[in-house]
Amino acid sequence: MAPLTAAEDLAANKRKRDVDEHGKRKRAKRDRRSSNGAPIDGLSAQETATGQVNGLAPESENPEDMVASIVPSDKSVAKKKKRRNRTKGGKHGQTDDDNSSVWRVSKPMGGRIMNIDPILTEDERHLILAYSTSIQVYSAAESLLVRKIPLPRIDVENSTARIVSIQLSPSSQNHVWIASSAGHLWLVDWTNGNGSETPIRLKCGVLCDMFVERMQIGAALQDVPLVSIERNGEWQIVACDMRDAELKASVAILSQTMPIFDLRSIRNGYAIIASAERDLLFGVLKTRVVKAVTQLQYEFFTLDVNDEIACLDVRATDRVHLNRKSQAEAGDEPVVEVVVGCARGAVLFYNDLLAQFRRLQSSKGHRSSLQPRKFHWHRRAVHAVKWSRDGHYIISGGSESTLVMWQLDTQKMDFLPHLSATIENIVVSQRGSAYVLHLDDNSVIVLSTAEMKPTTYISGIQTLISPPPPSKDDIVRRVGQYLPPRLLKTPAAVNPVDSSRIHFCVGNGQQISYSGSGPSTPLIQTLDLTTMQNVSKQALTRTNPTDVNMTAKGYSITEPRITSIAYSADGKWLATTDEWQPPTRDVNSLDGSPAERREVYLKFWAVSPNDQSLELVSRINAPHYTGRSEPVYGLAADPHSHRFATIGEDGVVRLWEPTVRQRDGVLVKGKQGRQLHSWTCSQAIYLQENEEPIEPDAIAVKAFQRGSGAVSFSEDGSTLVCAIGTVHGSTIHVIDTESGKIRNSIDGLVTGDIRDIAVLSSNLIVLSDRLVVYDLVSDELLYGVQLRTNEDSHGSGASILTHMAVDRRTSTFAVAVSRAKPDSQNVLSELAVFSPDQSEPEMVHRFPHPITSVVAAIGSTGYLVLDSAAQLWSISQGMDTKSLAFAQPLVDLNLDQVRTEEAHENGSTLALLSGQDDEAASGDEMDLDIPDATADEDGVYPAVVPPQKLSELFDTAPAFAMPPIEDMFYQVTKLFSSKPAVPAS
Repeated sequence: MAPLTAAEDLAANKRKRDVDEHGKRKRAKRDRRSSNGAPIDGLSAQETATGQVNGLAPESENPEDMVASIVPSDKSVAKKKKRRNRTKGGKHGQTDDDNSSVWRVSKPMGGRIMNIDPILTEDERHLILAYSTSIQVYSAAESLLVRKIPLPRIDVENSTARIVSIQLSPSSQNHVWIASSAGHLWLVDWTNGNGSETPIRLKCGVLCDMFVERMQIGAALQDVPLVSIERNGEWQIVACDMRDAELKASVAILSQTMPIFDLRSIRNGYAIIASAERDLLFGVLKTRVVKAVTQLQYEFFTLDVNDEIACLDVRATDRVHLNRKSQAEAGDEPVVEVVVGCARGAVLFYNDLLAQFRRLQSSKGHRSSLQPRKFHWHRRAVHAVKWSRDGHYIISGGSESTLVMWQLDTQKMDFLPHLSATIENIVVSQRGSAYVLHLDDNSVIVLSTAEMKPTTYISGIQTLISPPPPSKDDIVRRVGQYLPPRLLKTPAAVNPVDSSRIHFCVGNGQQISYSGSGPSTPLIQTLDLTTMQNVSKQALTRTNPTDVNMTAKGYSITEPRITSIAYSADGKWLATTDEWQPPTRDVNSLDGSPAERREVYLKFWAVSPNDQSLELVSRINAPHYTGRSEPVYGLAADPHSHRFATIGEDGVVRLWEPTVRQRDGVLVKGKQGRQLHSWTCSQAIYLQENEEPIEPDAIAVKAFQRGSGAVSFSEDGSTLVCAIGTVHGSTIHVIDTESGKIRNSIDGLVTGDIRDIAVLSSNLIVLSDRLVVYDLVSDELLYGVQLRTNEDSHGSGASILTHMAVDRRTSTFAVAVSRAKPDSQNVLSELAVFSPDQSEPEMVHRFPHPITSVVAAIGSTGYLVLDSAAQLWSISQGMDTKSLAFAQPLVDLNLDQVRTEEAHENGSTLALLSGQDDEAASGDEMDLDIPDATADEDGVYPAVVPPQKLSELFDTAPAFAMPPIEDMFYQVTKLFSSKPAVPAS
């Protein structure tokens, strides 16, 4: 760095003296304020109790809680100057001001759709989806949420129960049966939510599946739930007698040692079909007349299909007899056809299975086994298989993101390829006119069978969840698919010009994103917060979701991962960084490490003002290069100009600014006459000038050493603060953005890896293994909070994930900590809101799932929190009237209720319809409405539109040359919506 000139030195000394005087006055004032409380061991009483105030008890009292201890402010902090070094410390007194702000946490919105068959009602007007602790009813026409029905018994904190099955009641189309893994059963009216408060509890360890059949019990038909449960180490199929919201009786109709899945029943309980690993279970009712549910008895057949069963479907049709001999042999038994999807990709079709069982059982039966028809197209497990209504097609889907339709008569296949993710569930509507597809990217599509075009699309938050959901591909062991789960941060941002949308970095479904050498997130999703629906999804890196995405050895090809995103202050530019490196197995036979073949890109996107779509303007290959592509640690946007800053492992901070694109001195414009730009590096500030330069020969030594860093702008954009951590230590630098000179360097504030850094007013906030707030003006440490305990650094199971977001409206910052205990699957996650001037947090809240992203809300106070279960939370101050409101079901909005009582009270609103005018006005005069005495006094009066204005609007052209009807509508509404400046008299 160049030395300071004489003029700069004098100016710097003057500013230093002013800062010292200001710091002395500030410390004296704090000492007088804190003298009222007796200190304890050099700390005030408030500092001593802060560990308990945070809601995080010390480990000795409760080892399951995270520790947050206050670091005394007189801890030595080394400050390096370019001209001289000095250390400075002082006591920090806490203020006695009470926190008047009240923070509130909203209910979670979003979540993952369970891998359960959705329900499309008989009239195909509503779609019922199952989430982990609730069911949600959507309108099939508008794809909007109509009603959310939570289940209070399992919708509690620390509850491991989840919904495992939903079935529409055969007796009433307005009721749905729900089963949970804890053994609860509900009969809920999905039109109003009645019945969700009163579950029926079964005595079992685990309930894994349910099917509801309408059976003839005595003289009446009633719903009989068939459940697969685990009881006393034994798996059973149990028939339940449910009447009047009570369990009257139950009977076990099958018991075995293997788990039972895929329960199905046909013809009012005439036959039951299920699966148990490689076995297909087929049960036939012994007696046609049953007087009670406890008298149900089935004769079961077991069929080995020579492969693990992943899914199945069954259909029954009336038997058609061609002669009397067949009628005498088979009788009136229905024709039962079963299709089975296997874990290795085969689809097996069993025709007239019941008759074949009878022939094998009889004394004249053949000795040969049952041979199904076999279809094989899927490379991996068949995730879903269904019969068409006419029985001519078999519909299947899997991880290939392709819907396959097998035509049985011609042996031909039809495909609907290039879906957005893995197909998890398929449902055929009762009319047979629509297919419902549940995809792995948390979306549901309704397709018309005639045109195979989507008529309904419901999509929620598509971020990666942790731990990854179980997949049917994991039923059999595959190459390169078993990796330890990693809890990673989800890049998220809100466009400053549109606060109703939030942007996440997502992947092509859960299975594809987790199938490579590490989690991949090559897409950006735009989510509408008012409807909690997906608006768009765009690829920011290369993707291969439906092409050949496997190597010759069966390994999945890894896609890049977006590491950070940031919007400019005016929302016109978006900067992203993505990273990819080959797996170690691919470079074992080559020289060097995978890090030498790392690919890092910095991309700048122009944001469309209409639909916020992104257009790639510039791509910077290896923005931080030292003989190889170094990773980018941090990305920040200038709050007052079109400028971004990055910091990389090479220890260099680079500022990026747009320049007007020229060709031979002539400005280059786009197709629409828009000025084109290119992004280039305007400044490069070297932070490690005193260390040895990185030589290419030393790259191999650093292959497995990864540092950390962060960068952030001040509120006015004049100062840039950055933190860089290497093997030599961690240092924080304060840089002047105009000159690019380092004005200050501070040591001792970072412990462990650097997570984030920010500037709030004159305070520097550093997040590492501890949280530190440092006053840049008075040059003193205000307080510190320990986030990582001693045992976090040891053990293979220990992990910690911290986030930080700054809300400049409230002058607060939020810190989220998610920590897993060694050798434990439970992840503790808490979020605390701090103020820079006091170490006691204003709010501490514990979340049931790990927090993967925290973003400050735009246009209102507070924060948006995303957890690993794809749920979004809103944290806002209670006094803020502009706080963000999440999507509400249509039922809660009361759109269908007409307030007739208000119309009767306000009789003046009916004056225009009564027709009782005293006298007709002439065509040249303007009708004036006299405001009544009850009118508001704030100048709001009814709009008065002269007839001349309307005639000018409609008589401008003949009928055939009139503007579009939409334009005419907006012009008329504009006339009536305008408010007069003064009241009419």
